[in-house]
Amino acid sequence: MVILTLLLGLAVLLFVVALIGRRRAGFGYGRTISHDDVRLSSERYMLRGQPDRIVQCGRYFIPEEKKSGRQMNESYQAQLGVYLVLVEEEYGVRPPYGFIILRDGERVKVKNTRRLRSRVISIAEHIRAHRQQLDQPLSPPTTPAKCRNCSQRQNCEQRLV
Repeated sequence: MVILTLLLGLAVLLFVVALIGRRRAGFGYGRTISHDDVRLSSERYMLRGQPDRIVQCGRYFIPEEKKSGRQMNESYQAQLGVYLVLVEEEYGVRPPYGFIILRDGERVKVKNTRRLRSRVISIAEHIRAHRQQLDQPLSPPTTPAKCRNCSQRQNCEQRLV
């Protein structure tokens, strides 16, 4: 009986430690559906991504993305916007928001607005359009200094130096 009580006490202690660790890392509560192990894709929008975590909260699936930065920026928001689109495509329910978790564990809630969605889709279209131009020759550099500082100098047939 004493051993059973000790084991039960240890189980409760480990559970509490795990909850504290999750909270310190910035992750919220909810049933974890994916923890950086599901790659989502959308043929419709030609997007792919792998959120750090997807949590089920009621009927919604909420993406969470952990970042090493100390403050929120536009690229973090755009990346989460992609995940919001992908989660909706995968699970058939539009998430109302997602979270960016900053270095210190601060959770920044990002609302899934039409504006964010259209911005993400526009950025993706812009990237695809530029990728179509990769086969076309680049305009030649205007100064030898630009050539000297270029990381692709050894591969370039147009280099000036």
